[in-house]
Amino acid sequence: MAELRELMPLSRVMNKSLLLFIFLSLVLGCGESSNSDNRSSIPLETGFNPKCSTYSTTITIYPSPYEGTLRRCIASDRQFYIYLPENYSEFGSPYPAMFSLHGYTSTALTNMSYTGFMKQADINDFVVIYPQGLVHETKGGTHWNIDEIGPGNSVNSIEFLESVLDWVGQNYNINLNQFYSAGMSNGGFMSYHLACNINPKIAAIASVTGSMSVFSYDNCNAQPTSVMQIHGTVDTIVPYGGTVTASGVGFKSIEDVMGFWSNNNVCNLEPSIASLSDISGNGVSGTHRIYSECANDVEVQLYLLEGVGHDWPENYEVSGNGGTGQYDINSAEIIWAFFNKFDQLGRKQ
Repeated sequence: MAELRELMPLSRVMNKSLLLFIFLSLVLGCGESSNSDNRSSIPLETGFNPKCSTYSTTITIYPSPYEGTLRRCIASDRQFYIYLPENYSEFGSPYPAMFSLHGYTSTALTNMSYTGFMKQADINDFVVIYPQGLVHETKGGTHWNIDEIGPGNSVNSIEFLESVLDWVGQNYNINLNQFYSAGMSNGGFMSYHLACNINPKIAAIASVTGSMSVFSYDNCNAQPTSVMQIHGTVDTIVPYGGTVTASGVGFKSIEDVMGFWSNNNVCNLEPSIASLSDISGNGVSGTHRIYSECANDVEVQLYLLEGVGHDWPENYEVSGNGGTGQYDINSAEIIWAFFNKFDQLGRKQ
């Protein structure tokens, strides 16, 4: 959907200074304003201590309206946005929270504009964090590093996101036992990567049009964790069947990913499969697969959507945002309903 306009990598012939200028222009957003809220913060022992301010954006958020408070936080060359729902309070029961991770060449603001999590946060009282990835050192384009850190890409996305998670938990009224990650495309890959690498801190993840890199798949060390995958049958950017080169580089098929997590979670390997209703009325729908009877009562779910490409499915009208709204599911709605069943120990009691 919105991220399709940003899928092509930035030209490799651009010099680094021009790339940095483009990146900062995308992230800082011309015509948008932020105002200091003088909020004191507690730094992490590592020294990570972003400065946050209330933020007013001119981008259109779907669906609207949203009633909470948006803050932008900056720490050196890294930044992220925090959305506090309408009823957020520093007092009382702590709030569940989640990452919403953008795709390759995209931005946190773009991800914020179409995913629909802000509306769901207002309805269901949870906090959403929209981190911003850095430009890839050799390929260009903002990204999350889902492969080995080394020559050609020294970006440590895990360290950054874990620091954000820890800092937000220390400075906001967050229930760290209910912290989740969802993402589109490369953001979906990164959500799996987090579940494999900082697993005790991630209660559940959801990937929309993402998969697992071969590196993540081969090096994953995770306790039973609930995962949801949403994928289209005609996705040509991240094909359902995966893409792995002769040298073993690439990403796994969605069937391999579902197999990995259903085995990792010690699930019944015979899933229930239900047909989805054709809400859009376009004559096709899809299936909903659930692997259950897993350790700690976690689940593995797959929504496979017929005729859908590299899109973020929703069923509200977004014609002004590059989409048609002609889908049979609302991704934000079903992702949050899924997340809200689980905490770090498995299914909530």
